[in-house]
Amino acid sequence: MEMGNLNEWNEKVNSGSADSVAVTAASQGIYPKGGNWVMKQSVTGTSGGTRIIRYPEVDSLAKAGTTFYVSWWDYYPTKVTFSIYDMFSIFQICSRDSNGVYSPIWTLDFQPSGAALQLNWSPNNMAPSAGPHVGESGKRFYLGSVLVPVGQWVFFEVMITPAADFSGEVKVSMNGTVIFDQTQVKTRFPDGGVGGFMYVQHTAYGSNLNPTPYSHYIDDVAISLGSLR
Repeated sequence: MEMGNLNEWNEKVNSGSADSVAVTAASQGIYPKGGNWVMKQSVTGTSGGTRIIRYPEVDSLAKAGTTFYVSWWDYYPTKVTFSIYDMFSIFQICSRDSNGVYSPIWTLDFQPSGAALQLNWSPNNMAPSAGPHVGESGKRFYLGSVLVPVGQWVFFEVMITPAADFSGEVKVSMNGTVIFDQTQVKTRFPDGGVGGFMYVQHTAYGSNLNPTPYSHYIDDVAISLGSLR
């Protein structure tokens, strides 16, 4: 972001009323983290989603079956709330099935109270039919209890072991504290046809948020083979 743009990313995908842009921290009235520029992700209307993606590193690591870490700093100016029928998602692990359909496999979302997060398996019922653990199927929601700070930079790290069988893992840490750790799970679709491709995306994806517009800010995103904490 320090070039004043989002050119380090491969793709930005917007739907509804939402967008990702590079801004200076000073222009937003927040203090900078790793430099003057940050990424602002916003839901600006009743509903919308903005997704920012970098493909090659995750695809290569997934094909090799190599465990990797995605880390970033996140800033929430105020708490966001919404009804139990709505959502606000900030990070997603996605994959492509054999028919070429891209779907979120795991997502990191806020709970409706806006105070803590939840880790979701197959939020749109499009992940592999069996999972995430052996003997399970359908949506799964794992509720966290650690409150997300507002008005300060928060460090997130997601460890991912890519697996189309039940040997994967998703571990989420916030400011060095593990808040979710799901082991022996699927994290992507199996290879076959065009299936198996895997990627992650940083998002502001939600509906009927209070307040609206609602924005959060991201800086110092990294993909690594070990923890950066």
